[in-house]
Amino acid sequence: MSTTDPLCPVCHVGRLETRRITYTQVFEGRFIVIPNVSALVCDVCGEKVFDHDTLTRLSGLLGQERQDTRD
Repeated sequence: MSTTDPLCPVCHVGRLETRRITYTQVFEGRFIVIPNVSALVCDVCGEKVFDHDTLTRLSGLLGQERQDTRD
């Protein structure tokens, strides 16, 4: 952990560290699992924060999933 790591917005104690995680979410009644997603993770409470680019990519993947299930 570095002193330059940002503070956690939830617990205000831990520091956010860049890690690769498995993103999971229930989306339109389906359980979605996306491995190897970049996130900032709190070293105390485990809160996950995603940057704008990651959220854009996840939205694109979930949007693609929606299109595929309608065909």
